[in-house]
Amino acid sequence: MRQIATLFSWFLANLALGKRRTFVFLAISGSIFFLTTCVGRQAEAPDPVITLPDGNRLVGSATCKNCHADIYNSFLHTAHSLTSKPPLKKYIKGSFEEKKNWFHYSIDDGVRMVELDTGFFQANFKNRNFDKAYKFGMVIGSGTRGQTYLYWEGNHLFQLPVSYYTMADTWTNSPGYPDDEAVFTRPIQAQCLGCHSSYVKVLPAKAHAQDEFDHNSVVYGINCERCHGAGGKHVDFHTEHPEDKQARFIINAANLSQRQQLDACAVCHSGVSNDMKPSLGFITGDTIPHHNTVPADSMPPLDVHGNQYGLLVASKCFRVSGSITCSTCHNTHQQERGNTALFSQRCMTCHTEAKGSFCKMAPELGAANLISNCIDCHMPAKESQVLNVKMEHEANHKPAVIHSHYISIYPDETRKMVEIIKGHSVTR
Repeated sequence: MRQIATLFSWFLANLALGKRRTFVFLAISGSIFFLTTCVGRQAEAPDPVITLPDGNRLVGSATCKNCHADIYNSFLHTAHSLTSKPPLKKYIKGSFEEKKNWFHYSIDDGVRMVELDTGFFQANFKNRNFDKAYKFGMVIGSGTRGQTYLYWEGNHLFQLPVSYYTMADTWTNSPGYPDDEAVFTRPIQAQCLGCHSSYVKVLPAKAHAQDEFDHNSVVYGINCERCHGAGGKHVDFHTEHPEDKQARFIINAANLSQRQQLDACAVCHSGVSNDMKPSLGFITGDTIPHHNTVPADSMPPLDVHGNQYGLLVASKCFRVSGSITCSTCHNTHQQERGNTALFSQRCMTCHTEAKGSFCKMAPELGAANLISNCIDCHMPAKESQVLNVKMEHEANHKPAVIHSHYISIYPDETRKMVEIIKGHSVTR
């Protein structure tokens, strides 16, 4: 009864759509029942222990901390680790504060983000009437550029219509959704979770039906075992043989071929292909099919979002080196995003004056002015043509801006950088 009274008070106190016209609240009895029958908000649970068909076990990243504490603690802050999380307030970037928790589609329609004892909800209002509330079931995205959210209906997952846009620090329409109404019916398939989680049990398929999942089997984020393989046998062996310092029953990327290393990333960073093995079934060391349709010496017709692999392999740097992998530039155990100086130093391992492959602008601008930022010239931030969001009260969509992985010479960006350096240079 206390929860019902609390909800009733909340609805009576919040019938206004922001500063707009008052909503007439009609369906309160049914909605109170819906919300109060949800389970109470839970603390974050450890990763479930999953026994795989081969008898090995997923034991969770927290187990890795026992021997690899530094790597574990560092990895927790990476976008991979945070790409999916349970719906706890510490992971949801959007605000639930008064006047900051609305997204309006029109003067009469909107979605309100609500925090209650039972969890977090997106409450839909249609024609100035409360319609229904949908409980956050999963957070998708690290929040670097934004987040979106899923809700459970039975064993099915659906995407909520309101997402979070980091650049404006506000709620926004979810990418690809209608601009004039809230839609709660976009289903989530196994392939989505395959790139935004480390494991989830997909329940037996029904003909032509939406994928169903076991709630209790979700392993959030891209964790240690997603890249290094199931750790059960590894942990068992080294627990029994602590004196043996050679890693056993675990995948070490350094022992894989260039193709295997690349494909471990490409399974999620090369777009969607019908002949690719589903990402949930991919194990590091597997390979995936690739189609060489990208022109070698021109800007490839690939979007900067979702196909970093395709852009990279079309780059001259990649083709000439013969050895570049994603980890040549990225340390996946650490949060490095935005550190252009660090990435530029990695460019310098190949592009040196001694090798004759240093930047041709060095005589004019000075080497010291160049070595701290190769990225903005040769991997500039570009607007995505496929990932964009609709801001409230704005007519046009805002595209996500992502650094291109097509390493090349971009004349416009070079001119901008020359102007910046000449205007602020101290070393000539």
